[in-house]
Amino acid sequence: MGKDLKGRELGVGICQRKDGLYTARFVSKSTGKSVQKYFPKLQECRKWYADAKFNDEHGGTDATGDMTVTAWFEY
Repeated sequence: MGKDLKGRELGVGICQRKDGLYTARFVSKSTGKSVQKYFPKLQECRKWYADAKFNDEHGGTDATGDMTVTAWFEY
């Protein structure tokens, strides 16, 4: 769990740097590489972290209306 400059817990994968920027970091399951991004505001950082983690876990297949039954079953 990361902390901000005042010592408060920010959550898993999020911390605050000495220059005041917030950073979010996680290891991608698809590539195995670290993904990291910096933000001036904590809310932006949390939103990007949640969206990026979701896209990493579920981003492989796009469930559209013209998907075949076999593709949907594999999905």
